[in-house]
Amino acid sequence: MFTVLHRSFSGKKTVPPECEQSRPCVPRSKDCKLIKSMNYFSRLRFYTAAISAWLMNLNMFGLSFRKICAPGFNCHGCPWATMACPIGVFAYSSAIQQIPLLAISTVLAIALFTGRLVCGFVCPFGLLQDLLAKFPTRKLAIPRFLRYGKYILLFLLVVLLPYLFGFEVSGYLNLPKPEIAKNESGNVEVKTFLQNISQKAVHSPELDLVYVAKDGGEKIFEKRILFDAVTVPSGETFQPAPIELPNMLAEADLLVSSPQSHPVQTPRYRAYFCVHCPKGTLTASLPGKLSSGQTDGIYSSGFFSMRYLILAGFILSALFVSRIFCRIACPLGAIYALFAKISVFGKLGIDASKCINCGKCDKLCPMGLDVRHEIGSGECISCGDCAKVCPVKCINRCRA
Repeated sequence: MFTVLHRSFSGKKTVPPECEQSRPCVPRSKDCKLIKSMNYFSRLRFYTAAISAWLMNLNMFGLSFRKICAPGFNCHGCPWATMACPIGVFAYSSAIQQIPLLAISTVLAIALFTGRLVCGFVCPFGLLQDLLAKFPTRKLAIPRFLRYGKYILLFLLVVLLPYLFGFEVSGYLNLPKPEIAKNESGNVEVKTFLQNISQKAVHSPELDLVYVAKDGGEKIFEKRILFDAVTVPSGETFQPAPIELPNMLAEADLLVSSPQSHPVQTPRYRAYFCVHCPKGTLTASLPGKLSSGQTDGIYSSGFFSMRYLILAGFILSALFVSRIFCRIACPLGAIYALFAKISVFGKLGIDASKCINCGKCDKLCPMGLDVRHEIGSGECISCGDCAKVCPVKCINRCRA
Protein backbone atom coordinates (compact mmCIF):
# COMPACT_ATOMS: atom_id res chain seq x y z
CA MET A 1 0.00 0.00 0.00
CA PHE A 2 1.13 3.53 -0.76
CA THR A 3 0.24 6.59 1.26
CA VAL A 4 0.10 10.09 -0.19
CA LEU A 5 1.80 12.54 2.16
CA HIS A 6 0.76 15.86 0.66
CA ARG A 7 -2.43 17.91 0.46
CA SER A 8 -5.14 16.79 -1.89
CA PHE A 9 -6.18 18.99 -4.79
CA SER A 10 -9.07 21.23 -3.77
CA GLY A 11 -10.77 21.23 -7.16
CA LYS A 12 -12.90 18.50 -8.66
CA LYS A 13 -10.89 15.81 -10.42
CA THR A 14 -12.01 14.87 -13.90
CA VAL A 15 -10.71 11.89 -15.83
CA PRO A 16 -11.23 11.69 -19.59
CA PRO A 17 -13.25 8.58 -20.55
CA GLU A 18 -10.51 7.30 -22.84
CA CYS A 19 -8.08 7.25 -19.92
CA GLU A 20 -10.26 5.48 -17.37
CA GLN A 21 -8.97 2.06 -18.37
CA SER A 22 -5.30 3.09 -18.51
CA ARG A 23 -2.90 1.45 -16.12
CA PRO A 24 -2.45 3.31 -12.82
CA CYS A 25 0.17 5.97 -12.27
CA VAL A 26 3.24 5.29 -10.14
CA PRO A 27 2.60 6.84 -6.70
CA ARG A 28 5.17 8.08 -4.28
CA SER A 29 6.52 5.78 -1.63
CA LYS A 30 5.00 6.01 1.85
CA ASP A 31 8.33 7.15 3.29
CA CYS A 32 8.84 9.87 0.71
CA LYS A 33 8.89 13.37 2.21
CA LEU A 34 7.66 16.20 0.05
CA ILE A 35 9.90 19.10 -0.87
CA LYS A 36 7.54 22.03 -1.46
CA SER A 37 9.90 24.21 -3.48
CA MET A 38 9.16 22.59 -6.85
CA ASN A 39 9.06 25.83 -8.86
CA TYR A 40 12.33 26.89 -7.26
CA PHE A 41 14.05 23.79 -8.69
CA SER A 42 12.55 24.37 -12.14
CA ARG A 43 13.80 27.94 -12.34
CA LEU A 44 17.29 26.96 -11.25
CA ARG A 45 17.81 24.20 -13.80
CA PHE A 46 19.36 26.29 -16.57
CA TYR A 47 21.44 28.39 -14.21
CA THR A 48 22.89 25.49 -12.25
CA ALA A 49 23.92 23.71 -15.45
CA ALA A 50 25.55 26.88 -16.80
CA ILE A 51 27.38 27.53 -13.52
CA SER A 52 28.56 23.92 -13.29
CA ALA A 53 29.84 24.09 -16.88
CA TRP A 54 31.90 27.12 -15.84
CA LEU A 55 33.14 25.45 -12.64
CA MET A 56 34.20 22.34 -14.56
CA ASN A 57 36.39 24.47 -16.85
CA LEU A 58 38.26 26.68 -14.39
CA ASN A 59 41.61 25.52 -15.71
CA MET A 60 41.37 28.52 -18.03
CA PHE A 61 42.36 30.42 -14.88
CA GLY A 62 44.96 27.87 -13.81
CA LEU A 63 42.76 25.95 -11.35
CA SER A 64 43.07 22.21 -11.87
CA PHE A 65 41.89 19.26 -9.77
CA ARG A 66 42.43 16.46 -12.28
CA LYS A 67 42.64 13.78 -9.59
CA ILE A 68 38.97 14.38 -8.75
CA CYS A 69 36.17 13.23 -11.06
CA ALA A 70 33.60 15.75 -12.27
CA PRO A 71 29.97 14.90 -11.47
CA GLY A 72 28.87 15.61 -15.05
CA PHE A 73 30.02 14.56 -18.49
CA ASN A 74 33.01 16.83 -19.18
CA CYS A 75 36.09 15.70 -21.14
CA HIS A 76 39.40 16.23 -19.31
CA GLY A 77 41.12 16.32 -22.70
CA CYS A 78 39.85 19.89 -22.92
CA PRO A 79 42.69 22.24 -21.86
CA TRP A 80 40.21 24.22 -19.75
CA ALA A 81 38.85 21.20 -17.84
CA THR A 82 39.17 21.49 -14.08
CA MET A 83 38.44 17.88 -13.12
CA ALA A 84 38.72 14.44 -14.68
CA CYS A 85 35.94 12.81 -16.68
CA PRO A 86 34.72 9.70 -14.81
CA ILE A 87 34.20 7.75 -18.05
CA GLY A 88 37.69 8.64 -19.25
CA VAL A 89 39.15 7.46 -15.94
CA PHE A 90 37.16 4.20 -16.02
CA ALA A 91 38.12 3.43 -19.64
CA TYR A 92 41.81 4.22 -19.08
CA SER A 93 41.89 2.16 -15.90
CA SER A 94 40.32 -0.75 -17.76
CA ALA A 95 42.95 -0.46 -20.49
CA ILE A 96 45.84 -0.58 -18.02
CA GLN A 97 43.98 -3.17 -15.91
CA GLN A 98 43.79 -1.21 -12.69
CA ILE A 99 40.88 -0.39 -10.37
CA PRO A 100 40.25 3.38 -9.96
CA LEU A 101 39.07 3.33 -6.36
CA LEU A 102 38.83 7.11 -5.95
CA ALA A 103 36.84 7.54 -9.16
CA ILE A 104 34.52 4.65 -8.32
CA SER A 105 33.84 5.94 -4.80
CA THR A 106 33.21 9.48 -6.11
CA VAL A 107 30.73 8.37 -8.77
CA LEU A 108 28.97 5.99 -6.40
CA ALA A 109 28.57 8.73 -3.80
CA ILE A 110 27.04 11.06 -6.38
CA ALA A 111 24.80 8.31 -7.78
CA LEU A 112 23.50 7.24 -4.38
CA PHE A 113 22.83 10.81 -3.26
CA THR A 114 21.32 12.38 -6.39
CA GLY A 115 20.72 9.64 -8.97
CA ARG A 116 20.16 11.24 -12.37
CA LEU A 117 19.42 14.66 -10.89
CA VAL A 118 23.00 15.45 -11.97
CA CYS A 119 22.02 14.86 -15.59
CA GLY A 120 19.25 17.44 -15.39
CA PHE A 121 20.94 20.13 -13.33
CA VAL A 122 24.72 19.77 -13.62
CA CYS A 123 25.88 18.14 -16.86
CA PRO A 124 27.34 20.64 -19.40
CA PHE A 125 26.62 18.37 -22.35
CA GLY A 126 23.03 18.05 -21.20
CA LEU A 127 22.82 21.85 -21.14
CA LEU A 128 24.04 21.99 -24.74
CA GLN A 129 21.37 19.51 -25.81
CA ASP A 130 18.68 21.49 -23.98
CA LEU A 131 19.72 24.62 -25.88
CA LEU A 132 19.66 22.77 -29.20
CA ALA A 133 16.19 21.45 -28.39
CA LYS A 134 14.95 25.07 -28.17
CA PHE A 135 15.21 25.42 -31.95
CA PRO A 136 11.71 25.41 -33.51
CA THR A 137 12.02 22.08 -35.30
CA ARG A 138 9.59 19.19 -35.41
CA LYS A 139 10.41 16.88 -32.50
CA LEU A 140 10.60 13.17 -33.24
CA ALA A 141 10.12 10.10 -31.09
CA ILE A 142 12.65 7.27 -31.02
CA PRO A 143 12.13 3.57 -30.25
CA ARG A 144 12.29 2.69 -26.57
CA PHE A 145 14.82 -0.12 -27.10
CA LEU A 146 17.47 2.46 -28.06
CA ARG A 147 17.66 3.38 -24.37
CA TYR A 148 19.71 0.25 -23.77
CA GLY A 149 22.42 1.61 -26.05
CA LYS A 150 24.06 3.52 -23.21
CA TYR A 151 24.36 0.37 -21.10
CA ILE A 152 25.89 -1.51 -24.03
CA LEU A 153 28.42 1.28 -24.63
CA LEU A 154 29.27 1.36 -20.91
CA PHE A 155 29.95 -2.36 -20.83
CA LEU A 156 31.75 -2.67 -24.19
CA LEU A 157 33.67 0.58 -24.79
CA VAL A 158 34.34 1.60 -21.19
CA VAL A 159 34.96 -1.72 -19.44
CA LEU A 160 35.30 -4.89 -21.53
CA LEU A 161 37.06 -3.96 -24.79
CA PRO A 162 39.60 -1.55 -23.24
CA TYR A 163 40.42 -4.28 -20.71
CA LEU A 164 40.87 -6.92 -23.43
CA PHE A 165 42.79 -4.87 -26.00
CA GLY A 166 44.54 -2.17 -23.94
CA PHE A 167 46.82 0.38 -25.58
CA GLU A 168 49.33 0.18 -28.38
CA VAL A 169 52.39 2.16 -27.25
CA SER A 170 54.49 3.97 -29.85
CA GLY A 171 58.25 4.05 -29.98
CA TYR A 172 59.97 6.88 -28.13
CA LEU A 173 63.41 8.46 -27.77
CA ASN A 174 65.82 9.43 -25.03
CA LEU A 175 68.01 12.49 -25.62
CA PRO A 176 71.31 12.53 -23.70
CA LYS A 177 72.93 15.88 -22.99
CA PRO A 178 74.06 17.41 -26.31
CA GLU A 179 77.66 18.43 -27.02
CA ILE A 180 78.03 22.14 -27.81
CA ALA A 181 81.15 23.68 -29.36
CA LYS A 182 81.95 27.06 -30.92
CA ASN A 183 83.09 26.98 -34.56
CA GLU A 184 85.36 29.35 -36.48
CA SER A 185 82.50 31.60 -37.59
CA GLY A 186 81.48 32.33 -34.01
CA ASN A 187 78.33 30.23 -34.12
CA VAL A 188 77.81 27.06 -32.13
CA GLU A 189 77.60 23.48 -33.39
CA VAL A 190 75.33 21.13 -31.49
CA LYS A 191 75.92 17.38 -31.57
CA THR A 192 72.81 15.44 -30.57
CA PHE A 193 72.08 11.78 -29.94
CA LEU A 194 68.68 10.17 -30.37
CA GLN A 195 68.45 6.91 -28.42
CA ASN A 196 65.49 4.61 -29.04
CA ILE A 197 64.84 3.04 -25.63
CA SER A 198 61.43 1.62 -26.59
CA GLN A 199 60.43 -1.68 -28.14
CA LYS A 200 59.28 -0.15 -31.42
CA ALA A 201 61.05 1.76 -34.17
CA VAL A 202 60.71 5.55 -34.34
CA HIS A 203 60.09 6.89 -37.83
CA SER A 204 60.92 10.42 -38.99
CA PRO A 205 62.24 11.73 -35.64
CA GLU A 206 62.17 15.46 -34.90
CA LEU A 207 64.36 17.78 -32.84
CA ASP A 208 63.40 21.07 -31.22
CA LEU A 209 66.21 23.49 -30.39
CA VAL A 210 65.13 26.48 -28.34
CA TYR A 211 67.02 29.38 -26.78
CA VAL A 212 65.31 30.51 -23.56
CA ALA A 213 66.31 33.86 -22.05
CA LYS A 214 68.08 33.57 -18.71
CA ASP A 215 66.13 36.58 -17.49
CA GLY A 216 62.40 36.04 -17.82
CA GLY A 217 62.45 32.60 -19.45
CA GLU A 218 61.07 33.82 -22.79
CA LYS A 219 61.86 32.05 -26.03
CA ILE A 220 64.16 34.14 -28.18
CA PHE A 221 64.98 31.56 -30.83
CA GLU A 222 63.54 28.18 -31.83
CA LYS A 223 64.14 25.73 -34.64
CA ARG A 224 62.57 22.35 -35.46
CA ILE A 225 64.42 19.82 -37.59
CA LEU A 226 62.70 16.85 -39.23
CA PHE A 227 64.72 13.80 -40.25
CA ASP A 228 62.12 12.65 -42.72
CA ALA A 229 63.86 9.62 -44.24
CA VAL A 230 65.32 8.32 -40.97
CA THR A 231 64.13 5.35 -38.92
CA VAL A 232 65.64 4.64 -35.50
CA PRO A 233 65.25 0.91 -34.69
CA SER A 234 64.59 -0.28 -31.17
CA GLY A 235 67.71 -0.17 -28.97
CA GLU A 236 69.80 1.86 -31.42
CA THR A 237 71.10 5.46 -31.43
CA PHE A 238 70.92 7.92 -34.29
CA GLN A 239 73.51 10.71 -34.41
CA PRO A 240 72.67 13.41 -36.95
CA ALA A 241 75.23 15.79 -38.38
CA PRO A 242 76.16 18.73 -36.10
CA ILE A 243 73.55 21.47 -36.16
CA GLU A 244 74.80 25.05 -36.51
CA LEU A 245 73.01 27.72 -34.48
CA PRO A 246 73.67 31.38 -33.68
CA ASN A 247 75.67 31.81 -30.49
CA MET A 248 73.27 33.17 -27.85
CA LEU A 249 74.71 31.29 -24.88
CA ALA A 250 75.68 34.52 -23.11
CA GLU A 251 72.07 35.62 -22.66
CA ALA A 252 70.11 32.38 -23.05
CA ASP A 253 70.07 28.66 -22.29
CA LEU A 254 69.80 26.11 -25.10
CA LEU A 255 67.13 23.44 -24.68
CA VAL A 256 67.03 20.37 -26.90
CA SER A 257 63.95 18.15 -26.99
CA SER A 258 61.93 15.93 -29.28
CA PRO A 259 58.17 15.39 -29.74
CA GLN A 260 58.99 11.66 -29.79
CA SER A 261 60.54 11.72 -26.32
CA HIS A 262 57.25 10.58 -24.77
CA PRO A 263 55.29 7.43 -25.68
CA VAL A 264 51.90 7.83 -27.34
CA GLN A 265 49.17 5.43 -26.24
CA THR A 266 46.65 4.51 -28.91
CA PRO A 267 43.70 2.22 -28.13
CA ARG A 268 43.92 -0.95 -30.18
CA TYR A 269 41.20 -1.22 -32.82
CA ARG A 270 39.86 2.11 -31.50
CA ALA A 271 37.73 0.08 -29.09
CA TYR A 272 37.63 2.89 -26.54
CA PHE A 273 34.76 5.23 -25.74
CA CYS A 274 36.87 8.40 -25.53
CA VAL A 275 37.99 7.97 -29.14
CA HIS A 276 34.41 8.39 -30.32
CA CYS A 277 32.98 10.59 -27.56
CA PRO A 278 31.17 13.63 -29.05
CA LYS A 279 31.86 15.71 -25.94
CA GLY A 280 35.58 14.97 -26.18
CA THR A 281 35.54 15.80 -29.87
CA LEU A 282 33.76 19.10 -29.26
CA THR A 283 35.92 20.38 -26.39
CA ALA A 284 39.28 18.65 -26.93
CA SER A 285 39.90 17.20 -30.38
CA LEU A 286 38.21 19.85 -32.52
CA PRO A 287 39.78 22.89 -30.76
CA GLY A 288 43.18 21.20 -30.94
CA LYS A 289 42.71 20.49 -34.63
CA LEU A 290 41.58 24.01 -35.44
CA SER A 291 44.26 25.74 -33.36
CA SER A 292 47.37 23.70 -34.19
CA GLY A 293 46.40 21.38 -37.03
CA GLN A 294 47.10 18.31 -34.94
CA THR A 295 46.00 16.52 -31.80
CA ASP A 296 47.81 14.17 -29.48
CA GLY A 297 47.38 10.74 -27.99
CA ILE A 298 44.01 9.06 -28.13
CA TYR A 299 42.52 12.21 -29.66
CA SER A 300 44.61 12.03 -32.84
CA SER A 301 42.68 11.36 -36.03
CA GLY A 302 41.95 12.75 -39.45
CA PHE A 303 39.76 15.84 -39.64
CA PHE A 304 36.95 14.06 -41.44
CA SER A 305 37.24 10.88 -39.40
CA MET A 306 34.42 8.99 -37.77
CA ARG A 307 34.56 10.95 -34.51
CA TYR A 308 33.68 14.21 -36.25
CA LEU A 309 30.81 12.53 -38.06
CA ILE A 310 29.55 11.21 -34.72
CA LEU A 311 29.68 14.72 -33.22
CA ALA A 312 27.85 16.20 -36.21
CA GLY A 313 25.28 13.42 -36.05
CA PHE A 314 24.47 14.01 -32.39
CA ILE A 315 24.29 17.80 -32.79
CA LEU A 316 21.92 17.52 -35.75
CA SER A 317 19.87 14.83 -34.02
CA ALA A 318 19.54 16.98 -30.88
CA LEU A 319 17.62 19.52 -32.97
CA PHE A 320 14.89 16.95 -33.56
CA VAL A 321 15.17 14.58 -30.56
CA SER A 322 15.66 16.23 -27.18
CA ARG A 323 18.57 14.89 -25.11
CA ILE A 324 19.26 12.13 -27.61
CA PHE A 325 22.78 11.50 -26.31
CA CYS A 326 21.50 11.24 -22.74
CA ARG A 327 18.84 8.79 -23.84
CA ILE A 328 20.84 6.35 -25.94
CA ALA A 329 24.60 6.84 -25.61
CA CYS A 330 25.76 8.39 -22.32
CA PRO A 331 27.64 5.78 -20.24
CA LEU A 332 27.80 8.09 -17.22
CA GLY A 333 24.03 8.47 -17.35
CA ALA A 334 23.81 4.67 -17.47
CA ILE A 335 25.75 4.44 -14.20
CA TYR A 336 23.55 7.03 -12.50
CA ALA A 337 20.42 5.31 -13.87
CA LEU A 338 21.36 2.08 -12.09
CA PHE A 339 21.08 3.87 -8.74
CA ALA A 340 18.27 6.31 -9.53
CA LYS A 341 15.54 4.42 -7.69
CA ILE A 342 17.53 4.20 -4.46
CA SER A 343 19.03 7.68 -4.57
CA VAL A 344 18.44 9.83 -1.50
CA PHE A 345 17.66 13.26 -2.91
CA GLY A 346 15.84 14.84 -5.82
CA LYS A 347 13.51 12.11 -7.10
CA LEU A 348 10.14 13.05 -8.53
CA GLY A 349 6.89 11.46 -7.41
CA ILE A 350 3.32 11.56 -8.67
CA ASP A 351 0.05 11.50 -6.74
CA ALA A 352 -2.06 8.98 -8.66
CA SER A 353 -5.25 10.15 -6.93
CA LYS A 354 -4.92 13.63 -8.40
CA CYS A 355 -3.63 12.79 -11.90
CA ILE A 356 -6.20 13.46 -14.64
CA ASN A 357 -4.15 11.71 -17.37
CA CYS A 358 -4.04 14.81 -19.56
CA GLY A 359 -0.66 13.79 -21.02
CA LYS A 360 0.86 17.29 -20.89
CA CYS A 361 3.84 15.97 -18.92
CA ASP A 362 4.63 13.40 -21.63
CA LYS A 363 4.71 16.07 -24.33
CA LEU A 364 7.20 18.23 -22.42
CA CYS A 365 9.50 15.53 -20.99
CA PRO A 366 13.01 15.99 -22.51
CA MET A 367 13.70 12.26 -22.10
CA GLY A 368 10.57 11.21 -23.99
CA LEU A 369 9.13 9.27 -21.05
CA ASP A 370 5.66 8.05 -20.30
CA VAL A 371 5.85 10.25 -17.22
CA ARG A 372 2.88 8.80 -15.34
CA HIS A 373 4.48 5.35 -15.32
CA GLU A 374 8.23 6.09 -15.58
CA ILE A 375 8.68 9.07 -13.29
CA GLY A 376 11.51 8.44 -10.83
CA SER A 377 12.89 5.59 -12.92
CA GLY A 378 16.44 5.24 -14.19
CA GLU A 379 15.48 7.11 -17.36
CA CYS A 380 14.09 10.12 -15.47
CA ILE A 381 16.61 12.94 -15.05
CA SER A 382 14.45 14.67 -12.40
CA CYS A 383 14.47 17.93 -14.32
CA GLY A 384 11.00 18.95 -13.10
CA ASP A 385 9.61 20.06 -16.47
CA CYS A 386 6.66 17.72 -15.99
CA ALA A 387 5.79 19.27 -12.64
CA LYS A 388 5.93 22.73 -14.13
CA VAL A 389 3.31 21.93 -16.76
CA CYS A 390 1.03 19.75 -14.61
CA PRO A 391 -2.38 21.50 -14.38
CA VAL A 392 -3.33 19.84 -11.08
CA LYS A 393 0.14 19.94 -9.49
CA CYS A 394 0.20 16.22 -8.78
CA ILE A 395 3.96 15.89 -9.44
CA ASN A 396 6.38 17.00 -6.76
CA ARG A 397 9.99 16.51 -5.80
CA CYS A 398 10.71 14.15 -2.94
CA ARG A 399 13.52 12.93 -0.82
CA ALA A 400 13.65 9.47 0.69
